[in-house]
Amino acid sequence: MRLLAHRGLARLHPENTLAAFAAALACGFQGLETDVRLSADGDAVLYHDRLSPQGHAVAGLTRKELSHQAGYIVPTLNEALDAFPDAFWNIELKTPACAASSFATIRSFQHKTQILLSSFHHQLALEAANTLDTYCALLLAHRPIALNTLIEHTISNPRLRTLVWDYDIIDPDFLIEARKLGFLHFVYGASNEKEHAWCRDFGVDGLITDFPEWVGLSVVPSVQ
Repeated sequence: MRLLAHRGLARLHPENTLAAFAAALACGFQGLETDVRLSADGDAVLYHDRLSPQGHAVAGLTRKELSHQAGYIVPTLNEALDAFPDAFWNIELKTPACAASSFATIRSFQHKTQILLSSFHHQLALEAANTLDTYCALLLAHRPIALNTLIEHTISNPRLRTLVWDYDIIDPDFLIEARKLGFLHFVYGASNEKEHAWCRDFGVDGLITDFPEWVGLSVVPSVQ
């Protein structure tokens, strides 16, 4: 099971920052999950929320303005991949607007860095699988009615063979059925030790978590 730090190690540093990513790798995570949005000046920036702490749309702020409102330097996707090229990256595209800039960055890293690109906007994952030389995934926050309705547009593309599930809606029989068709399963949202153990025992392919202690990793103390 591949272990990914959800937005880095956010208990020690602001989420989705270079410091949070460095701390996650230092405590033993193999991979990093992060979120991409487009700033007003055209940068693919790593920021999860749609709004800044002051309630302004990230899309309407320059990277400098967003950093000022967030209270820390918001990194770009390029900076993060350049800083940690040996990590496994799960890059979530939050909006269609960030696709072009993100794709351009990923093209320059895709042959030297392991990348799994995902999105709740499934058309973005399909577009990425058709245009990039990297693996892609469909993010899921609801249990599909049937497997064929989920994969009908993806089954023909070998780079789109991963499903990223919210723990709340996991259906083991559904996962087993999809696995028989060659799909990998990543899970996010496990929130206690028992849920993490279930993911391990079931044999999910990747676990995106905020809790290193529940996957056998030791948190590196924060430097004061």
